[in-house]
Amino acid sequence: MNLKIFYTGLITFALATCSLHANPNQDAPKKIVVTITSSSINQSGFGLAVANAMQDAGVNSTVFVAGDAVKYALNNSVNPKFAGFTPKDLIQALIKKGGKVMICEGFVKLGNIKKTDMVQGVQVATPSDLAGALYAPNSKAMTF
Repeated sequence: MNLKIFYTGLITFALATCSLHANPNQDAPKKIVVTITSSSINQSGFGLAVANAMQDAGVNSTVFVAGDAVKYALNNSVNPKFAGFTPKDLIQALIKKGGKVMICEGFVKLGNIKKTDMVQGVQVATPSDLAGALYAPNSKAMTF
């Protein structure tokens, strides 16, 4: 099966599902929180692709990167490709569109990661940042 067709179908399904469960209050902005922890390029890449697709659809997207996926938000890491794009490409595209990408503060401290090590525009997230995003009105969450 062609992976591009498969992933396009999955993204379309995710977008349709989110719009089916949308809040009837159309004035409130819709939000999605995507948590990425996997070192698998397929899982992490798909999570970033979903966040980009949601941002394109007008849903405020926030990506929290933690665990083994932290490497994808760093400048000097080897970035394999997912559907033709590196995770760095997908992160930069999301930030350019107004989305947020944040690395968990604990992993920044444990990995001795400096701001200059991170892809430009990536922020450091505290546990309260994650909790605030997850419990914000009109928010949905996905984990990869």
